[in-house]
Amino acid sequence: MMIRTSVLVAVVALATGCSRNDTRSAPVERDVAKRPVLTATTQADLAHELEQADRRGTWREVKDRWQGQRLHWTVTRQRLLCQSPSACNVAPFPIQRPAQVGWLPRLELAPREYAKIESGCGKADQCQLELDFKVRELNVSGDMPTSMRFSEVKVIAAHAS
Repeated sequence: MMIRTSVLVAVVALATGCSRNDTRSAPVERDVAKRPVLTATTQADLAHELEQADRRGTWREVKDRWQGQRLHWTVTRQRLLCQSPSACNVAPFPIQRPAQVGWLPRLELAPREYAKIESGCGKADQCQLELDFKVRELNVSGDMPTSMRFSEVKVIAAHAS
């Protein structure tokens, strides 16, 4: 008898909680802010925003705007800084003394993309790379050096300087 009463209570609870004409709306997925479309996407544009953030303290806004963006840049590969698909950093600006910026983005490269670099650059100490990529990680602050990681990297062109 007790089991039948428990089952009856459970059935009644289910029937009253959910009916065929239930008008409650389905749970709404959390609204996720869409990544803004950048109109100025060069290395110089990012460097300018970082200079502004240094004066204004707007590091978070810069990170929010740039991280996750798909970009197209021409960068300099120095052979000593890019020796394998898992250990490859590039200079976003032409090499000069003194250096204007210190960030050297790390590339996440598939072996096939790294092979394009090797093929186009050969044994040259410096090489120009034209890349399409996603800014996977951008760490910016007034306290630490800027660091970047690029994923989904596609090598469009590679040629010795």
